Amino acid sequence: MLRTAEHPGRRARLLTGALAIAALLAALMALWQTQFRPLARQDYCWGTWSEESGPFRGEAGGVRQRVSRESAPGPGRPHGQCTLSWRGSDPGNDHDGRSNGNSNGKSNSNGNSDKRWAERRLEVSYGTGPEAADERRAWLTGLFAGGDSPLPDALPGFVTASSGTLVLPESCDVRGRPSVVTLTGSFPDASPARTGRLLLDVANRAAKVTGCAQEARPLASPRAPGACAIPGIAGPGAASPAGTGSSEPDFETCALTATDAFRWAARFAMTARPRIVALFDGLTGDTPPAPGWRAHGRIEATGALIRADCAGRPTVFTMRTGPGRTGTRADDPRRAFPAFVDAVAGRIGCAPLRSA
Repeated sequence: MLRTAEHPGRRARLLTGALAIAALLAALMALWQTQFRPLARQDYCWGTWSEESGPFRGEAGGVRQRVSRESAPGPGRPHGQCTLSWRGSDPGNDHDGRSNGNSNGKSNSNGNSDKRWAERRLEVSYGTGPEAADERRAWLTGLFAGGDSPLPDALPGFVTASSGTLVLPESCDVRGRPSVVTLTGSFPDASPARTGRLLLDVANRAAKVTGCAQEARPLASPRAPGACAIPGIAGPGAASPAGTGSSEPDFETCALTATDAFRWAARFAMTARPRIVALFDGLTGDTPPAPGWRAHGRIEATGALIRADCAGRPTVFTMRTGPGRTGTRADDPRRAFPAFVDAVAGRIGCAPLRSA
């Protein structure tokens, strides 16, 4: 039988094509593994959680379309990001297809709806924040935007049902700035206690993979915010703005709202927890906010920040005005902030910070 010799040029073209396809497949696999990590990946957020733990726990109806985008911390890399998105069964949807949330259910042949799925999302950040003073003040304002429940056991952080912040130990500082882990999102059974546990999970993982600190102790349940009052500004009575917050020996908050409970007018905070105080290093200057003050900082039309020595402890007091500002003395920093400082200083045994 006669055989026709294969043309050398054709063999070369086939080999070149095969190599190109192999290179493309390798590139796509690398992209899939490093950027988009769906259900086949067994752990999430730098190895913090598995498929059945952390934010996925409590999804009684199961989880689908799980995707993670991560930038992991490590030795010599003290920063990272993680964004998780997935769909969980939505308990707000019933079987006849009515829904009170976002869903993508499909009707079956009987006209009833299949199981519906709600969108979930979780974002984690680990880093030191900006260095420039103005940018850092804005960053801290964002951190404290919902910080009305301090973490228990004097841990340096605070939580809400859907967000949390934790400052890592001094051994994790980078160029003199504290490292911070933040977490925000929407997940089933959200509460300050659950958010705090998720926050501690990912903070411990960040400290472990960077080698900067030992694991923190288990977290007790944070106290829920209660009513707060600032003498002469907020308190009982129809004419006073409503206030909610927390009061601990080294951490106190008070968020004021007027007629619109969803838009806060002003937020006040005091903290003497050393790692949180360290976030404000370099931001208060070395002059008093006004004559007669025993503190350093400033009081302006939209907010206030001072640092003082209270019973031997560096202590920070802040105030921020918000979108529900009423224009009354309750959210005027020049009048409300001194009243807040006087009240809190007296409660924590701090000598007066301003002359009468």
